[in-house]
Amino acid sequence: MKKYSFLVFLIIASLIFIACQKKEAFKKELVNDGYKVVIISDQPPHVGINKWKIFVYTADGKPVENAVVKNVNGYMPPMPGMPEMSFDYKVQKVADYFESDVNLSMGGTWQMTILVEIDGKPYEFKFGFNL
Repeated sequence: MKKYSFLVFLIIASLIFIACQKKEAFKKELVNDGYKVVIISDQPPHVGINKWKIFVYTADGKPVENAVVKNVNGYMPPMPGMPEMSFDYKVQKVADYFESDVNLSMGGTWQMTILVEIDGKPYEFKFGFNL
């Protein structure tokens, strides 16, 4: 009986250990016209709400103080039996970065556009990925 109790304890402890492992983080760096946008998340992109931190830097890595992240847009092109989807996600300034809850509604190919304004001039940073 003690052997089975120990085996059950070992299995439960292993499952708890696996469940507590942190998922791999997500980081994406995008460059446009001498500026760099860095997107960081604690988890890789997944269906549901993705919490993204967005940083804006010069090409040499210095923070751009007067940058404003105006918009994050997620776009999925039309597929057979499904129309195109386009979502704008709210962006908030938090300390020295911007934050957005990017709600990816389904698996598939997503095209993301980050619109940043620096000194009144707009810059678009684009990338895509598959869920």
